Amino acid sequence: MGKLQEQLDKFQDNAGAAYQEIMDTLEDKYCWKCPMRSTSTNSHCREIHSMKVLKEALNQGIREKLGETGVSSVLLESLILRTTQKRFKKQGGSALEKTIIIDVSPDQNLDLDSGTQLMVKINPRKIREGERIMIPCESIESSVLGVCALMMGFPFRVTVVERFFHENNFWYVEVENKKIFPLESILGVLIKVIMKDQPEKEVSYL
Repeated sequence: MGKLQEQLDKFQDNAGAAYQEIMDTLEDKYCWKCPMRSTSTNSHCREIHSMKVLKEALNQGIREKLGETGVSSVLLESLILRTTQKRFKKQGGSALEKTIIIDVSPDQNLDLDSGTQLMVKINPRKIREGERIMIPCESIESSVLGVCALMMGFPFRVTVVERFFHENNFWYVEVENKKIFPLESILGVLIKVIMKDQPEKEVSYL
C-alpha cells in the first residue's frame, strides 16, 4: 500500500490547493458583487460552493475516464452507487431491507393527494416481475441511492417491473421501453397506497 498511499497523499495535497484556488477565485471575481456578501461569513456560501464544485469536478473526471474505457452508463451508475453504499457502511450505516410507511406530497407525484401515505419496501434485495417500483421522474445529474432520494423528497413515478436480472456482479431492473436501472437506484417497492380518508384501501392506479 506504500505506493498507493503516496499517490493518495499527493492527491490530497493537490485537492487542498485546488480548493483554496477556487475559494480565492470566488472572492476575487464573484463574491464582491454578491448581494449576500455582508452575511457570507455566517452563511459560509463560498466554502460550500467551493467544496461542491470541486467534488463535482472529481466525479465528472472519474465518469469521463471510465467512459473512455467503454463502461456503459448503467454500469457506471452501478459502480458509483456501490461506492456510495460502501462509504455509508464504513461510517456505520446499513442497507437493510425493511418496510416503512412514509408521507408523500403531490410535489413528489402528481397522482397523489395531499396527506397520502405509502407503504414501501426500501433497500430491496430481490424484486419480482410485475411488482410496482418507484423510480426517479427524470435522470438525476449525480447518482443518488434510491432510499436517500426517497427520504429527501425526490419526485418519482411508479412503474411495473418487466425483468430483474444479474449482470457484471450487479442486479438490474428493467421496466417499460427497455429502460434499465441499477437495483440501488430504486426508491422502493410500492406495497400499498394509504389514502387519507380510506386508510385500509389499496389502490393500483399509480
